[in-house]
Amino acid sequence: MLKHGMFKGTALAAALALSAMVSGCGTPHATQNSLTSNSSAASAISYPMTVKDDMGNTVTLKHQPMRIVSGSEGTDEILVSLVPRSRIALVTTMASNPEYSNVVAQVKGIPAWSGDDPEQALAVHPDLVLEAGYVTKSVLDQLHQAGVPMYAFSLNDFNSIADIEKNILTVGRLVGEPAKANALVANMKQDITQIEGAVQGQPRPTVLDYGSYGYAAGRDTTVDDIIRDAGGVNVAHMLNGWQKITDEQIVKWNPDVIIDSSDDAAFLKKLASDPALQSVTAVREHHLYAINSADLSSVSQYVVRAVYDVAKVLHPTAHLKAPKVMA
Repeated sequence: MLKHGMFKGTALAAALALSAMVSGCGTPHATQNSLTSNSSAASAISYPMTVKDDMGNTVTLKHQPMRIVSGSEGTDEILVSLVPRSRIALVTTMASNPEYSNVVAQVKGIPAWSGDDPEQALAVHPDLVLEAGYVTKSVLDQLHQAGVPMYAFSLNDFNSIADIEKNILTVGRLVGEPAKANALVANMKQDITQIEGAVQGQPRPTVLDYGSYGYAAGRDTTVDDIIRDAGGVNVAHMLNGWQKITDEQIVKWNPDVIIDSSDDAAFLKKLASDPALQSVTAVREHHLYAINSADLSSVSQYVVRAVYDVAKVLHPTAHLKAPKVMA
């Protein structure tokens, strides 16, 4: 399932599903696949379609997919904005959990798949499975051996907002809805531009994203992008990805603000009373904020909500307009 910060509460669930884990970002470096490698090929949608997924495997779709299985919370959230419910055969079990999902209402009634039982996926006779390349190899192997068209995203596909945009376009082309995918990405860009404009010229507080597993979000994480676009400076940007840090490092960085996902909010209370951190500005001035976990962990178009959520706590007087994600 891939969601926000693999090492956070939300992120941990994400690492199991495809939506969550990779929540940080930094320098956009979206990987290229045969659907995104050149614009002319990407714009031509016809079936049969043969492409290579992000794991290097060849995927052939004989016709426009009408029975799609989603193996990650990220693709759950993307699919519901691109195709009607009737075309989604299975979503992940995470999709109905409001701690991690932004589409609980939209997926109500769609059968759920835990992701570890390939027989359950095969039973619905899918004509496209969207998977995460890091799931159990035996699951991937069994789906491949059954001849099911399966597109797998690699772990490196979720390191930035640019990656998320690329993934939306990829799914849009696979399911034959490129115009909807383009509109979804355009709407994301517009929302982020509006937030950046609202906080432009304001002081940029230093921010640390830190959770109970002891990991901080560095560069090449979606969180790094979220903090930057929300008008902050990520104090952990010099770290590569998610790295475990010490109290001494937090004291040295002395962030103005510390954020964590809402499903891990109890950890912020522990930080507030930690004797070793009382000199840290964020602790001393009570700038410890729980950000909605479904937003902060999102690796879909809903990541714009996380940018808005973080911008609100960093710049409470800014004239921020809440994003409206396209349904």
